[in-house]
Amino acid sequence: MEHIPQKNKFFKKQNEKPVAIVDERLQVVGMNDSFTVLFGINKTSSSIHLTDFDSFRNIDLLSCITNAFKENQEIISELTLRSKSGEKGMKITVTPSDYGAEKIRLIQITFEDCADQGVNRSSVNIYIEDKEVPSISHSVFLLKLKKDKNDFVIKLGTGSLFEKLNMNPLELKNQRLHSVFPEKELEDYVPLCHRVWDQQIEATYEGTICGLEFIASVIPAVEEGVTTEIICLVTDITDMKNTQRELERNKQKYQSLMYDHIDNIFLIDRDFIVREINSAAEKRMKITDDTLVGKDYRDFVRADRYEFTKEYLQKALAGEAQSYNTIIRNHDESESHISCTLVPIVIDGKIEGAFGVGRDITEIVKMDQKLKETAYLLEAYFNHTNDGASLLSESGLFLAMNHKFESIFGLKKEEFIGRSIQELFHEDLSPEDKEKINNALNGDDLEYLETTFRKKDGKACTVSLHISSIRSKKGIVIGIAVIVQDLSTLKTTEDLLKKSEQLALVGQLAAGVAHEIRNPLTTLKGFLQLLGEEQNASIYIELLQNELNRIEYVTGELLTLAKPQAITSKINSLKTIMMQSVEFIKIEALKNNVKIDVTMEEVACNCESHKIKQVFLNLFMNAIEAMPAGGTLTVHLEKESKKAIVTIQDTGNGIDEERLKKLGEPFYSTKEKGTGLGLMICRKIIEIHKGSLTVESKLNEGTTVRLTLPLMSS
Repeated sequence: MEHIPQKNKFFKKQNEKPVAIVDERLQVVGMNDSFTVLFGINKTSSSIHLTDFDSFRNIDLLSCITNAFKENQEIISELTLRSKSGEKGMKITVTPSDYGAEKIRLIQITFEDCADQGVNRSSVNIYIEDKEVPSISHSVFLLKLKKDKNDFVIKLGTGSLFEKLNMNPLELKNQRLHSVFPEKELEDYVPLCHRVWDQQIEATYEGTICGLEFIASVIPAVEEGVTTEIICLVTDITDMKNTQRELERNKQKYQSLMYDHIDNIFLIDRDFIVREINSAAEKRMKITDDTLVGKDYRDFVRADRYEFTKEYLQKALAGEAQSYNTIIRNHDESESHISCTLVPIVIDGKIEGAFGVGRDITEIVKMDQKLKETAYLLEAYFNHTNDGASLLSESGLFLAMNHKFESIFGLKKEEFIGRSIQELFHEDLSPEDKEKINNALNGDDLEYLETTFRKKDGKACTVSLHISSIRSKKGIVIGIAVIVQDLSTLKTTEDLLKKSEQLALVGQLAAGVAHEIRNPLTTLKGFLQLLGEEQNASIYIELLQNELNRIEYVTGELLTLAKPQAITSKINSLKTIMMQSVEFIKIEALKNNVKIDVTMEEVACNCESHKIKQVFLNLFMNAIEAMPAGGTLTVHLEKESKKAIVTIQDTGNGIDEERLKKLGEPFYSTKEKGTGLGLMICRKIIEIHKGSLTVESKLNEGTTVRLTLPLMSS
């Protein structure tokens, strides 16, 4: 600072008021201790510009300095400036140096506190002890411009902002604005400068220069009513703008969180008063004209939840985040269950209220209640059903079972838990049943299986088994349900029923046999008495022989029905058996004027030929006897899928429905001398061969008998 004129160096020692000396570029070339203390400036800094500090970016201060330079006279003004201790009203004295032969033009600025016209010494001591260098929040530069036609020429450029722009302010002198800055960025700025020059007004402007956002203060310098130059103070506000944009984004984030959230959002103060509430909450609570803002929390919480909810609010206002469930009253007097989270709102270290997020869980609560009711019903069914029910783990170990399950196997629940169901398998359990059960335990459901399990005492127990997998939403097996029914009693009942049926059949047969045998025996008895009286008895003997033959035939059919002989099957041609049977009855058909119509395919069948031939002969004879006045017997043999189909049709008188229902019963016959055992024996033979026999008939139209036999296996 040795370039300061000698007459201006007095302030450094003699003047206790805050004093700074600046040149035309507003570079601080000298300052005393009072100045550095008042404004918190590091005295050791080099190349300090007055506009580097927020305190001196004051349009009125800069105007005083500019006018002092131009008019070369002292200017006094009262301004409010920001010192280190805050805003202060100050008396500013701007005194230009007496240039004379000196080449350097300087301004001495003296600052006085308007309140006490002096600097508080105690304050000075405090400031001196504070060694912290104040941060400069903005970079600035200052331009002095002179109008030249439609452009402006730079007369002076100074300020630290030029460093950011990679410009040397000393090289700017006498250059035009358009040669220094991009033309596009001057489109609005230059017209503003023209307006300030022409109208002699002060103006501000915000724009962008070389990628930096700035605010410019443009001040005209006027001498005798004529604008001689304009001073442009350009301040970099990029960081401030970024901060504003960030604040705006945060504001929008807050608004999105607060007002666009699908859950109930509200703010509550320390007095439990609602200060803000979002539309989702108002919609759910069915609020129309009124609002909850400004109301106490008790205006919407159900009465029996007042103290409960208040307790959580108090904890949140004490600084501890809270989560709880409560019940609120809606505007239409309905109620909603809410899961609420409270977060303290801390501003400047103080808790000002709580931020609340409420999720409506009414449907979940209702569903939970329904699930509990359903679980209760399922548990009641599980424990009281007449079937044995149990639950297994996915690995087949018992987890739970009902009392019926325990009683079926004679085991207690404690003896089941943790054991495998395979431990209940009986030694008589077939390999096929074991495989089906194991497959069911691996995920293949088992609808029904009648099998044998083992009780606690080792005895066999016949049960019906149902096994189904319990799966998660993803289809993974998480358990197995087993339903068991004890079939022991049912099997005993079935056996008794079979025996009863057999006894009834035996009684029916016995009655029929007694009836059928009694008649010929009566005849025998009568004629035997006559033989004792007649000399020539040959005619009677023949009659007795015929009756005895009939008794033999009836008893033979009974023996066949009661004790069927073992059938030895082999591969036979069904066509050959039928042709032989047809040839056998041709003479009988001719006698009765019956025409035989035969169509046959070659069909191989696993059967006992004599038994099948007996069936065909019996059915053929029945058909012929059903046509006493003659007619047509149609015999048809064909293959259908895996079966042989035999159709025997006559054109006789037919059978009515009532008699057709009893056809096949022992000793019931449509023929005068029939026993009714023939058709019954035919049906039994066909069933032994795993086939079927059906009879269809219409009165006065004829009868059709349909046989099916399985074809020879490949």
